[in-house]
Amino acid sequence: MFTASSLDDLDANLEHLGRSFLNKCTFTNDTSIDYAQFRGTPNEDRFAISEDWRLNDRVWQFLAVFDGHGGSTTADYLAKHFPSNLRRSMERSFSSSPESGIPLPSSTSQSSAVPLTAKNVSEFLKREVQWFDEELGHAVKAICPHPENINDDKEAYALYEAHKEVIARARCGSTMAGILVDKTENKMWVCCVGDSSVVLSTKASTGSKRTTVLVNDHHTGRTPQEYHRVSMAHPSHERDNIWLDGEDRIFGTLSMTRAFGDFMFKFPTSFTTALFSKFPSSAMRSVETVLRYNWTPPYVTSDPSVKFVDLTMFSKDMDPVVVIYTDGLETLANGLLMSLKKKSVSDATSGTLDVLPTAVDIIGTLLGRRPDLSMSSITLSVENFPENNAAFNLTYELLCRTISDKLRSHLMTEDNAVSPSIGDEDLYIDDITVIVFRPFTHQ
Repeated sequence: MFTASSLDDLDANLEHLGRSFLNKCTFTNDTSIDYAQFRGTPNEDRFAISEDWRLNDRVWQFLAVFDGHGGSTTADYLAKHFPSNLRRSMERSFSSSPESGIPLPSSTSQSSAVPLTAKNVSEFLKREVQWFDEELGHAVKAICPHPENINDDKEAYALYEAHKEVIARARCGSTMAGILVDKTENKMWVCCVGDSSVVLSTKASTGSKRTTVLVNDHHTGRTPQEYHRVSMAHPSHERDNIWLDGEDRIFGTLSMTRAFGDFMFKFPTSFTTALFSKFPSSAMRSVETVLRYNWTPPYVTSDPSVKFVDLTMFSKDMDPVVVIYTDGLETLANGLLMSLKKKSVSDATSGTLDVLPTAVDIIGTLLGRRPDLSMSSITLSVENFPENNAAFNLTYELLCRTISDKLRSHLMTEDNAVSPSIGDEDLYIDDITVIVFRPFTHQ
């Protein structure tokens, strides 16, 4: 039986959990961009929102999320360096004026600058992603051109200790879901590797219902095209080794078929033996399988999917919104989708329930909707709730709707300074990073 005192204790506990929730979050919003991140344990997500820059009298911006695996080193490096490298390369390739402040190569003149067409920018982005990734591998080869000649563990560990960051950037991996936006002419290029996502959500001309579509391709063994692409790139007798026990993970360990880093799956095994195996990681099983089955690398590439979207096709009344997110958000949306489907099956009046067909539809339906704080098991006070932050609202509502009990246990465990381990599925929650971009707000 509850007493007034016990109810007060319950309210205090809910508020305490609310503060713990906010301590694990990063969020902000401005006139056109919201972002929010719920940090799992450990946090391997990163994100980047570049400053606006001017190129050929047009204003540009790059936004991206990076989901690290095997460690956060690659994702961290990408977030810090890829946007600025992209800007410098764009200005070298496309600048028609020296006013950009970036010196043009000696072989480039104003008259020979490449025009900023949809095709040229798409091809440029593909080259930049592959070049950036190749440099991660070249840096390893520069410090160890002949790993097969290293037979002494002492020599191998000395090399690793002297070049930890270089080796870790190539050993770990990361996805990327990014958009390059020409904000002056409302053009957008979507550039992705791995299983992070970019969706475009719009409203119908009448009513408030949103239509939401996934813009990019996912590069995992669960995608039939990717499964067959990887299979066909290697001798047929390797197929059972690539997809062990019929799984959709390469060598039974790596779900991504395209990613930055992951050079254990791109380089010969001699590099794994001499260098990558020395890097402490939560994914040590992958070292064993790589050494056993890596016969004809590469098995993973960094070739991105790039798609051009003409945002002028959408009116302001359609309220176009671009959502960029790591797969932690999609996992929650799929969980909510499954619970809705189960409810529909068991409900005698299921015909009145609008069952959403995909996780993307779930995200689109919740987009822009403020959660009902009174219905949540994790109480946030109104003054602590970020105002009109669609990215935070999505993250908060999906966490509370889908895994409320697990979230409470996770937060209480964190408060007790007992961090959940990677293998503890009862407490582990994946990182979630979301960026929401409104194309017309900046105008």
